[in-house]
Amino acid sequence: MSKKFAITIARQYCSGGLLIAQKLAKDLNVSFYDKALLQIAAKKSGFNENFIEENDEKPHFLLFVGNIAEQISSAVSFNYSSSGNTSCSLFKIQSDIIRALARKESGIFVGRCADYVLREHKNLASVFICADFEDRIKRVCEKENITKEKAAQILEKTDKERAKYYGNYTGKVWGAASSYHLCVNTSRFGVEPAADLIKEFVKKRLELESRCR
Repeated sequence: MSKKFAITIARQYCSGGLLIAQKLAKDLNVSFYDKALLQIAAKKSGFNENFIEENDEKPHFLLFVGNIAEQISSAVSFNYSSSGNTSCSLFKIQSDIIRALARKESGIFVGRCADYVLREHKNLASVFICADFEDRIKRVCEKENITKEKAAQILEKTDKERAKYYGNYTGKVWGAASSYHLCVNTSRFGVEPAADLIKEFVKKRLELESRCR
């Protein structure tokens, strides 16, 4: 099918949301955007990239299918100043980038209130990924080689920041089922089966069967 679609992935830290987004991007043959949005924002806004990373959600791994980043970076115009309310300005910059990317082609957007930013997109599937706290602690310990106590502190802090960020800019509750089209607990399915479940949901919701063959 030729119609453009967008899939947004909101996620608890170390719930497997990023891995799911990567698998979906590969399976659906579309672009995947996470930290890439920071790079485009830094290039176009005049903000220092380190400043943007510090004021954004936590930076993560990024992956592109194709060279869409450079195409969009050169296509989007900005008239922002680094003065004034930098938090609101950064959100506006990232929101404009997300909308421009979604107009350009189909893609998967991780975090950054993308479900809210793209709420008027005609072909949108918004997903929230969570996992049991103990499973997330295990992942953090393995990833960072730290104690369970330190891992628990990181999880609580990161989730609190994401919830506040989401609430501030959307007026909605981060992680609440009513805020998304689908919520998935990877502790019940596993990461790869959860990605397959989401793919089937997206195919049915957006009628992408012919594209996904």
